[in-house]
Formats: sequence, C-alpha cells, structure tokens
Amino acid sequence: MASLCLAEPKSELEIRFLAERLPNNLGKVVLVNAETRSEPFDLPMNNLSKPQAPPARLFSVWSLEKDVSLATVKLPEEGNAFVVLLIPTAEGLYSPIVMPFDNPNFRSGDIYFHNNTNKPVLGVLGKTKFSLLPGNSTIITPRGFGNKKYYHAMLGVQDGEKTQVIRSMKWPSSKTMRNYIFFYIDPKNNRITYRGVDEFLLPDED
Repeated sequence: MASLCLAEPKSELEIRFLAERLPNNLGKVVLVNAETRSEPFDLPMNNLSKPQAPPARLFSVWSLEKDVSLATVKLPEEGNAFVVLLIPTAEGLYSPIVMPFDNPNFRSGDIYFHNNTNKPVLGVLGKTKFSLLPGNSTIITPRGFGNKKYYHAMLGVQDGEKTQVIRSMKWPSSKTMRNYIFFYIDPKNNRITYRGVDEFLLPDED
C-alpha cells in the first residue's frame, strides 16, 4: 500500500457495496489498483453503501487496518453502475458478486437470495417456491397473493429427507423496496440462519 499513488480515481463508474458479514475490527477500506486508490470508507452490512468510485474495472478492496486485500473485483465491460455483494470465504476474505444496479431482473418487490451454507435451502413466498444449492444465488418474484400488503413466507433448510423450518412469517409486499437475503452458518452455534437487508427504490412504472 505504501507504494500506491494517493490520487483519487477519475471515473464515471459507481459501485454500491453490501457485505454479508463483517469481521471484527475491520476498519475502513479503500478501492485500489496499481496506480491509485479511492477515499477510505466503511463497508456496510445493514444497507447499501453510498456510491463509491473505483480506480478501474479491475481493482481490489483493501483493508487499511489489516493491510490486506479482502477481495478482487472485476466489473463487466458494459454499464457504469453496479452493486457488489461481498460474501465471506473460509479464508476470512470475500468472494464478490457483481450485478447491475439497474438490474431489469431485480425489481421492486423482488428478493435476492444467496446460500452461503453447506446445505440446500428452500422457501415459499406466497405461492412461489424455490430451492437453492450451496454457493448459489437466485432472484425470486413472489406470486399468488393478490393485492394484499402481506403474504406468507417460509424459509428452511433441506437436511437429507427432512426439511427444517428456519422461519415462518408474514412478509410485507412493497412496490418501493427490494430485498437481499443471505443464508449463512452462525459461528456461535454452528446453525444455519439468515439475515435480510432492504433497499428502497422508486416505484416501477408498469
């Protein structure tokens, strides 16, 4: 890091970050390549970050406190605005998932699921059912609940022939919000759980 130029990147690229979880005492991070770096900022896990300007379409997310690269991110050649989800790895780093910020397949009312566990997870949202293998992601549009403000949602884990329900609840139906749901193994009790993050959007124009 000491050899890097401290110049801020001049780019039209914008990235919003969201970390599934954060290690203890992470501190601030910067976006760096061999020539420049961004201003320091905090990685969020409860909301998307403010737009950050990367130095190029290939860069590292660098921890200033730990003095190590947490992830290497490669952006697609097309598009200027992206969401980067940072999924923890067994090595204590992050595996990035890049998607367009204006993803036409991820609209208001939709839910993005990522399974960062060692077992299949599944769910029922209204009348929409899904299953998700370890390491995979999917975007679900809940269906079959009319114009109600809430619909029934069930999230669970497939353990051999058995299904273990994690949560059964009422889920709000919203035209101004999309959600990110991360399944992961809780290090405190070694059980599969999940956490959700809301992102507020302008209503879609149908």
